[in-house]
Amino acid sequence: MQMRPTRVCGTCSLCCKLLSIAELNKPIDTWCPHARPGRGGCSIYADRPTSCRGFTCGWLSGLPECGDEWFPARCKMFLTPRDPKRTARKHGLLVTVDPTYPNAWRREPYYSQLLALAQEIPVEVRVGQRCIGLNADGTEKEVIRSKQWIEGREGAEP
Repeated sequence: MQMRPTRVCGTCSLCCKLLSIAELNKPIDTWCPHARPGRGGCSIYADRPTSCRGFTCGWLSGLPECGDEWFPARCKMFLTPRDPKRTARKHGLLVTVDPTYPNAWRREPYYSQLLALAQEIPVEVRVGQRCIGLNADGTEKEVIRSKQWIEGREGAEP
């Protein structure tokens, strides 16, 4: 079995925009004041909040679903398990899309890969406050999520 080289964030800091960071009172889909977009990294990296330390996108972690094309800075989205306490293969994937590029997930090669995944596991797409469930047949359904769930707050039910 061939080992995948270790991935690094490099110039990507998309998570610094799309995630909520409670410790900094930073809402979803806004740049963190400590992020350095396009230059990668964080100006407070050594002292970054716990929620930042604990986050790893699917591309960085080497999820089998995330080939090189899923580099978040390139594709404008990232994959994570729908429930951070469970694996994607058991509980499904959440695709978090940069709202500046709301249709990024519909472009190829991403859409056909997501559709193939939806044959096996639940696939949910978050664009801003909207959550969309992608069905195996390509149909979509609106998924109602609480604001707490969308913002990834502790104790929010998936």
